[in-house]
Amino acid sequence: MLGLTEGWVVSSVELQPEVHSIRLVVEHRGKVHCPVCSKVCPVYDHAEERLWRHLDTMKFMTFVACRVPRANCPEHGVRQLEVPWAGVKSRFTLEFECIAIELLKMTRCQARTAKILRLSAGQVRHIMHRAVERGLARRDLGAIAHIAMDEKSFQRGHVYGCVLSDSSARRVVNVSLGRTEDAAREVLRSLAQPEAVETITIDMYEAFKNAAYAELPNAEVIHDRFHVAMNLNRAVDITRRAEQKKRPELKYSRYVWLKNPENRSPQQHADFNFLIEQELQTGRAYAFKEVFRHFFEQQDVPTATEFLNEWLTEVRRAKLPAMANVADMIEKNFGGLLSYVKWKLTNGFAEGLNAMIQEIKTVARGFRRFDNFRVAILFFLGKLDLYPLKCS
Repeated sequence: MLGLTEGWVVSSVELQPEVHSIRLVVEHRGKVHCPVCSKVCPVYDHAEERLWRHLDTMKFMTFVACRVPRANCPEHGVRQLEVPWAGVKSRFTLEFECIAIELLKMTRCQARTAKILRLSAGQVRHIMHRAVERGLARRDLGAIAHIAMDEKSFQRGHVYGCVLSDSSARRVVNVSLGRTEDAAREVLRSLAQPEAVETITIDMYEAFKNAAYAELPNAEVIHDRFHVAMNLNRAVDITRRAEQKKRPELKYSRYVWLKNPENRSPQQHADFNFLIEQELQTGRAYAFKEVFRHFFEQQDVPTATEFLNEWLTEVRRAKLPAMANVADMIEKNFGGLLSYVKWKLTNGFAEGLNAMIQEIKTVARGFRRFDNFRVAILFFLGKLDLYPLKCS
């Protein structure tokens, strides 16, 4: 049941009903081999007794106890043998780690997993860190063609993490602390073959653009359509708020303008039809926003370029300050928007990851240390091989 190899034997089984536990005492008998070169060596001594938590036996917590021998190798010196039931520097058997990983995947909560397994939160966190470390060591990223990068808040006070994801495999590649150019470059350096990246989808944040141009020599930067739509909506709302000081009919009409037509209530439809007839600046800003939606339907780069130039010209003629600011932003990121027309890729998966990361944060009641935050993201969203190799 323990998967013991030659030389290891269970010498005794000790029932301890007062603490509701069982001790399986294991000894090594016979020749020992150097764990480095596998040569037969004399036994130098036995280390102090250690305990490894194993799977429960009829609700009794079960522990493997052993004084592990140390081999005296002429070439490599005194070396402690590796035990077949646990990994190096682990306090849990391989089978126990597998069960803990399975429970973490199901509960998605370290506290609940700790309660079920009768462990401390720190012990579960230790298993989680070991699993991710194992998965990262085994992972072969290879050539990734399409990636996305976005920010995610880590703590209050504008503390962020930079999340890099593989759009094709739908997995998180890495996470770094901060949303500066240095943080973005750090996370991009985790790619095994940066020259193989064909596209990177990001918002129009300057630090992310600079990092992408510096670290990805062959990649085209694609700006996400959802961030453009967000800025256009914001421009319409800024125009409404400025105009309602002189036009009181605009008060309480925010969601009349911001909602998609198919989502408006009958009353909101009536209010919109009334307001659109009043020749308001807000109505003109709204019209520019709605026209721009057709940009994303363009079939090729030349027609998209023509559409964008005409739209920018008309916006500047209209002299709407908030919409003109958006036009300046769009002109500054002209190439990234045209790349969207070419590739038809969005940051949708990265935005979906944000929702899943938020769920991880909510279940965990937040994270004090960024390292734990990063490990949790990679554990649940990295698609890593987390299990010990010897686990059945």
